[in-house]
Amino acid sequence: MRPAPFVLIALLAALVLGVNARDLRPAPFGDELVARSAPAGPADALRRGADRSVQAYDTRSGRPVWSYRRPGRTPLGLVTVAGTTVAVWDDGMLTGVRPDQAAVRWHRFVPGLAAWLVRLRRAHGLDRGVLLAPLGGGGTFLVLTPGLVVTYTTADGTIRADTLSPPGCSYDPSGALPTGDLVVVARPCAVHSTVEAFGEDGRRWQSPSTPLAAPVRRGGGLVGIGEPPRLRPSLLDLRSGLPPLPPTRA
Repeated sequence: MRPAPFVLIALLAALVLGVNARDLRPAPFGDELVARSAPAGPADALRRGADRSVQAYDTRSGRPVWSYRRPGRTPLGLVTVAGTTVAVWDDGMLTGVRPDQAAVRWHRFVPGLAAWLVRLRRAHGLDRGVLLAPLGGGGTFLVLTPGLVVTYTTADGTIRADTLSPPGCSYDPSGALPTGDLVVVARPCAVHSTVEAFGEDGRRWQSPSTPLAAPVRRGGGLVGIGEPPRLRPSLLDLRSGLPPLPPTRA
């Protein structure tokens, strides 16, 4: 049974309207991607542009090849993780880009990040390896704010794990300790403060502490926990969060 002529006309009209709507839809997030010619060579690096853009350029000539803007927003920092550069924007957006591709690979919005970025930028800047830290070989990276810890897959921005800070508690990004595979951070609370370690799949362990505790770098698979007024930090096994076993006697 063939459809009636008016049904075919309605389907055709819907198809045409759908195509027009798709063609006229605004760019996501108000993005502006501008390609330029660069006779000296292709883009092989990224930098922040004077026009508040992420700019891909040729390092030999310094010429811009393409740029990416989010009107009204500013990229506060660029962190390269395993071939992908993650741009951190002042409204809490993360974007993944590569200099050799005139395209944005992914967008991710981090709740609560915008307000923390403002405070962090005023106090420390973004180049402390704490707010956004690569994990392991760089296939995953971690974003740490006072209220939220999130791990992402670097290649496509997929969220792997997220941990909220409980009421009355907050993480301390300024004192966090990246160790390569883990990020150890204090979580002071009104009660029940802890020190916690996060890896690719989220929180690995947590250890009770005082509100003044802070992780201290140590070798040999250990992490120190400094807790004033104690003069010497206590030691924990970096993998388990437990006190290390005493050496065995021969």
